[in-house]
Amino acid sequence: MIWFWLVKGGPVMGPILLGSVLGLAIVIERIIVLTGISAQEGQACLTRVLQSVRQGRLDEAIAVTRRVEHPIAPVLRRGLEQWDKPLVLAERAMEQTAQQQVRNLERWLGTLASIITVEPMLGFLGTITGLIRAFMAWETAGNRVTVSLLAGGIYEAMITTAAGLIIAIPFLLAHNTFVSQIKRIAGRLTDAGNELLELHEATLDAVLPLKS
Repeated sequence: MIWFWLVKGGPVMGPILLGSVLGLAIVIERIIVLTGISAQEGQACLTRVLQSVRQGRLDEAIAVTRRVEHPIAPVLRRGLEQWDKPLVLAERAMEQTAQQQVRNLERWLGTLASIITVEPMLGFLGTITGLIRAFMAWETAGNRVTVSLLAGGIYEAMITTAAGLIIAIPFLLAHNTFVSQIKRIAGRLTDAGNELLELHEATLDAVLPLKS
C-alpha cells in the first residue's frame, strides 16, 4: 500500500519520505533525552546541595552534583567551583553553563523546524508538477483526452500535498511540546542558580562583618 502511494505521488515523494524518516529519528531521540530528565531528581539535587553548603561542606555539595544526571547539576557545580570568587563571577559562570545545557536540550530542533517548513512546500511542489503533468497529457491527447490520462497527474498533485501536511503536522506538535518542556527546564535552572547565589551572598554577608 505504501509503495502504491509512493509511485502515484511521483518523484517529489522521495524527498518527502526522506524528510519524514529524518524528522522521526529526531523526534524519537529528543523524546528519549527529555523524558529522561526528572524534575524530582533536579529538586532533590538542589536540596542536597543547599543543605551541604549551609553546613559548610562544599566538597560534599560538589560530589552530589557529580552523581546526578540532570541539567541542574553542572550549573550548580559551576557555581560551587566559583564559591571563593566574587559573586558576579559565580553568577556569570553559572549563566554560561545554564545556556550550554539549554543548547544541548535544543539540539536538532532547528533541523526539525526546517523539516516542518519544507515538507508542506515539497507537497505543494508536487501539486504543481502533478498539475503540469495532467495538463501536458491533456494537450497531447487533445479531444481524445480521458479521465485515465489525467488521473496520474491529479494523483501526484493530491498525494504529495496530503503527504507533506500529514508529516508536518505531528512534527509541529512534537516540536512545540519540546520547546515548552525546554523552557520549563530553563526556568528551573535559573531558579536553582538564583537560590544558590542567594546563599552565596548570605554567606558573604555573614563573613564580612567578622573580617571588619
